[in-house]
Amino acid sequence: MKTARKVATNTTAILFGNIVVKGLALLISINLARYLGVEYFGEYNFVITYLSLFVFLANFGLDSILIRDISRNKFNVNIFVSNVLMIRILTSLLSIILAITVVYVLDYPAETIMHVSLLSLILLFQGLSYLFESVFHGNLKMHYSSISMVVSKLFYALAVFILIILDEQLISFFYLYVITEFIRALISIYYSRKFVSIRMSIDLKLCKYLLKECIPFIVGYALLIIYYRIDILMLSKMEGNIAVGLYSAAYKLTDPLLFIPGALVSVLMPIMSANYVNNRPKLKQVYSLGSKYIFQLMLFISCILYVKSSYIFQVLYTVDYYSAILTFQILSLTVIFNSLNSIQNSLLVASNRQKINTVSVGFCCILNVALNLILIPIYNYNGAAIATLVSVFILFAIEFLFIRAELSLSSLNRSSYKIVLASLVVCIFLSNILDFNFFVGIIVCSSAYILILYVLGSISKDDILLFKSLLVNASENKP
Repeated sequence: MKTARKVATNTTAILFGNIVVKGLALLISINLARYLGVEYFGEYNFVITYLSLFVFLANFGLDSILIRDISRNKFNVNIFVSNVLMIRILTSLLSIILAITVVYVLDYPAETIMHVSLLSLILLFQGLSYLFESVFHGNLKMHYSSISMVVSKLFYALAVFILIILDEQLISFFYLYVITEFIRALISIYYSRKFVSIRMSIDLKLCKYLLKECIPFIVGYALLIIYYRIDILMLSKMEGNIAVGLYSAAYKLTDPLLFIPGALVSVLMPIMSANYVNNRPKLKQVYSLGSKYIFQLMLFISCILYVKSSYIFQVLYTVDYYSAILTFQILSLTVIFNSLNSIQNSLLVASNRQKINTVSVGFCCILNVALNLILIPIYNYNGAAIATLVSVFILFAIEFLFIRAELSLSSLNRSSYKIVLASLVVCIFLSNILDFNFFVGIIVCSSAYILILYVLGSISKDDILLFKSLLVNASENKP
């Protein structure tokens, strides 16, 4: 019963934390888009996105190793985390220097270079936050991560509205961003003392192990970040900040939704890792059910976004952003495959097959760049959206085939057509029958969707009970 409460608490904490954080992020993004205008909103998103390209160097692939090895009790946690911390500080400083150097070499305007130089400090603060939040995840104490995320994001949201009221310039929002990430790091460090005592000593044998293990993660994360964010950089150089602003308005509405599968996957990651070593049948059950419920929910959400894209843009944005409605529709389709990719990626990491993920992401990264080079000159920001959709689908297909071949597991099965059928009904209702009222349509279609899934046997009480029991039994391997 104690273990069951632990699992339920973790799941609830992650869901609550991510709902609040993503909700605030969406609210911030919408208000900044309206306040800054298309061009400066494009500059804001370019700087943040550009710096995200250097996160792989700052994090050095150590977070997943930390979660995996803590969940397996492989090392003394104090020594392990201490060595990771020293590496993290060094790599974060190197990433800051590299980010400033590259933006200068790329010959961006002086104002953009100044913005990047200022905001690059977040690479250090985020690096510290991610490290200690990984400690929380490895110990199945995710509520501490939620506290640091929620408090810092709430501070940022309130301060953003104050700056808007005061009619402040763009650079003020960058200063605020740095302060917010510093606050998040402090909170994470404070709570980490419950689980680890930092010792300023170097274990050469452990460092050698970490460097060896992190190489596939470094390459994989570098490719993944480039894969997901290179479109913004290419749009910036090829079309300018206005194109970036319009594209950002669309993806800022779809990107936060990935917290839903991400929340579940963050709970399942250490469980799948432990079951891969101790209980393969339970691994299959956890993965299959997790994939099933992710597909059910995210396909439904994707349908809503696609069908009601015009209404959503008209409510949230000014008329200056309406030309990005088609972009939003295209990106809404990526939600399905990105969601399934998250659990497929975590399974590969949990089963020590991160090299497979690296190869597949690497291929799709090259594909994405090539597609952007071809499509952006023709279709502008819509071309970037098409390139993203195609590459996301190809990544899903490659990892799906790898996992089925290597582990005899599948994120989709023959019964998935039932979910697709139910989703088609949702599209019909939203686009025709209940077009007169958005909110009534959502309520009716949600009820109809759940009812159809239940009638078709895609949702059952046995499934839910089994899923809960699997989480409980799997987590009993935790200390």
